[in-house]
Amino acid sequence: MTTSVYPTYRAAGRPIELLGLKGQYILIAAAGLIADFLLFVILYCCGTPPWLCILIAFGLGAAAIAMTRSLSQRFGACGLTKYWAAKQLPSAIRIGSRQPFLSLLNL
Repeated sequence: MTTSVYPTYRAAGRPIELLGLKGQYILIAAAGLIADFLLFVILYCCGTPPWLCILIAFGLGAAAIAMTRSLSQRFGACGLTKYWAAKQLPSAIRIGSRQPFLSLLNL
């Protein structure tokens, strides 16, 4: 009987990375570029001069990529969702009476 040898992939546990953007930031950058393209089309259809449309599109596209790259470097692959979740937590819980604590004694 022959034994099968399967290759081992070293990058199996790592997040997807494309041009320095990790995980969800690839989708955020793609959404920014699609929104930028739609703004270009709308401006062009409204009669804005083409050179101005191109200038605005390149500027906003570069800003979208730069912002997502800085978010990717600051928070890492899963850090942005953890940051948003931490902002949803209350800073303090206020209880006006002792009753909830006294009811713990009866358990």
